[in-house]
Amino acid sequence: MHSDNEVFGSQNMLVALEHVHDAVVLLDSSQTVIFFNHAAEKLWGYPGVTVFGRRAAEIPLFYTPKQTTASQQTTQLTVITATGEENALSATISYEGEQGQEVPCMIVVHVDQEKITQLANFDHLTGLPKRRALHQYIDTLIAGDEHARAALFFLDLDHFKDVNDALGYAAGDQVLAEIARRLSSEFSRQAFVSHADSDSFVMVMPDCDVTRATAVAQKIQALFRIPFNVADMALNVTVSTGVSLYPEHGAERDMLLKQANHASHQAKAAASGGYLFFHSEMNQVDQERLKLAAALKLAIAGNHLHLHYQPQVWLKNGELYGVEALARWTDPVLGDIPPGKFIALAEETGEIEAIGRWTLHEACRQMAEWRNNKIMVPVVSVNLSPINFYNSSLPQYIGYLLRQFRIPPECLTIEITEGVMMDKRPETMEVICAVRELGVGLSMDDFGTGFSCLSRLAHLPMTELKIDQSFMRDLNDGSKMKAIATTVVKIGQSLQQTVVAEGVETEQQRSQLCELQCDIAQGYLYSRPLNASALAVWLMSSRPRVEVVL
Repeated sequence: MHSDNEVFGSQNMLVALEHVHDAVVLLDSSQTVIFFNHAAEKLWGYPGVTVFGRRAAEIPLFYTPKQTTASQQTTQLTVITATGEENALSATISYEGEQGQEVPCMIVVHVDQEKITQLANFDHLTGLPKRRALHQYIDTLIAGDEHARAALFFLDLDHFKDVNDALGYAAGDQVLAEIARRLSSEFSRQAFVSHADSDSFVMVMPDCDVTRATAVAQKIQALFRIPFNVADMALNVTVSTGVSLYPEHGAERDMLLKQANHASHQAKAAASGGYLFFHSEMNQVDQERLKLAAALKLAIAGNHLHLHYQPQVWLKNGELYGVEALARWTDPVLGDIPPGKFIALAEETGEIEAIGRWTLHEACRQMAEWRNNKIMVPVVSVNLSPINFYNSSLPQYIGYLLRQFRIPPECLTIEITEGVMMDKRPETMEVICAVRELGVGLSMDDFGTGFSCLSRLAHLPMTELKIDQSFMRDLNDGSKMKAIATTVVKIGQSLQQTVVAEGVETEQQRSQLCELQCDIAQGYLYSRPLNASALAVWLMSSRPRVEVVL
C-alpha cells in the first residue's frame, strides 16, 4: 500500500497544483482535506488554513456523488461556499485505490474566471451585487471624478427576524427576492442596487443632492407600503432607511457606509418605516449605545437588574388575580434606563435570553419569599423572548426553579409573543408543550398586534389571552377598537382561556370591559408597577375596592 502522499506524487506536483486555474482539493483515505489551492480558496471563500486537517463532510464543502467503480469520473458537483451558497459546477473526481475501499481522491472543479467573479460578486438569491461589488463600485465612483456627488441609502428591514421565526426561512427568502425585484425595477437605471447583508440593502445614486435624495427615500418607503404576498398571507414589511451624502459626510467608502448605517438605526429607533439623513451628532449616539451595551452586560453578570410587579385584578370582584413581573435597571452611573430601551438593546446584543432566565429565577425566588411571609400572590407572570423558546433546556430550567423554591407550578405563568406562536419549527412547539406539561400557565401576550393566526392559537396549550393596551384607547360604542376587543374576549371564552386587558387607566375603560365580560384588568387605574416591598404594602393596605358594575 502506498501512503496518501505517495499517491498524489511529489512536492513539486503540489506546488504546480497550487497555481493551476482550476480549484483543486485533495482528500486522504479518511476524507480529510490535505490540500486546498488558491483557486479553491477563491471559489469556496475559505482560507486554506481553516480547512486543512478537517473532514470535507464536517465543513461542509460539497455534495459528492457516491463512489463508482470507475477510478475517474466527470460529474456535476454542488459546491457549498463559506456563506452557505450552493452552486452546481463541473468537476473531475479521481479515486486512487482498490474498488470498494476508502481511498484518497482528488477533486478538480472546472470554473472559468467569469464564473468565479459571478459567485464572488453576486447574491444567488436576489441576483443583486454583494458587498464586495458594492465596495468596488463606490471606490471607482469616488476615484473617477473629484467633482462627483452621490447619495448612499442603507435600507435596514424592520423586524425581519420575526418573519423568519414566524413563517420560516423559505418565506423570508421570498420576501428578500421580491424586495430586490422592486428595488431593481424602480432604481436600477439610475442607481447601483446591492444586497449588502441578510436583512439590508444598499443603494448608491450618483449625481444626487439632498433634494433628490429626499425624493428617493420617500419613494423607497412607498415601495414598502405594498404588502408582500408570502405563504398565503399579505405581509407588511417596513424598512428604515439611512442616507449619507458624498462629499458632505465624508470622502471614504467605509465612513460613508457606516454613517448611512448609523442613520438607519436612528430611523428605526425613532419610528420604524422612516428615513433619516446622517448628521454628526449620530456618532455620539453610537458611542453612547456601545457604553450602554457594555453597562448592560455588567448589570446582568452582576445581578444588578431588579423586578417590579404590576397587579392584575379580577373585574368581577376587584380581588387580586396575580402580578406581572417587569424587569427594571438602575445603573449607578447612567441612572434609570427605560425598559423599552434596554430590552431592545438586549435583543440586538444577544443578552435577552440571559435576562429572561434571570427574570424567571428572581420571580420564583420572590414568590417563595412572599409565601413564607404569608403574603398571598396567586400567580406571577414572566415575559420571555422567542429566543428562550429556541433553547430545548427551558422546560428543565423552569422545573428546577419550581423545585428549588417549592413553588406550585400553577403559581407561575409564562407570557409568549405571537412570534413564538407562529414559529412552525417542531422543536419550538415541543418546548412550549413541555413547559405547559409542568403545570405552568401560558399566556399569549399582545394578541392581535402581530401575525395572529386562530388555527395556531387553537392548537397551542394556552391558558390566558392578553388584550394589548393599544386597544384600550378607544372603547366607545361603535368604535373599531371595541369591536376588536369584543372579538378577542369571545375568542378567549370560546377557547376556555382567561382574558387579561392591559393598559386599563380609566373608569370608562373598566366599565366597558365589564360590559364585555372580560376577566382581568391590569393598568394604572389599579396600580403602577411596584417593587416587592411596595407591592406588599399595597396588598396589605385597606385600599378601596373598585365598585363592580355588571
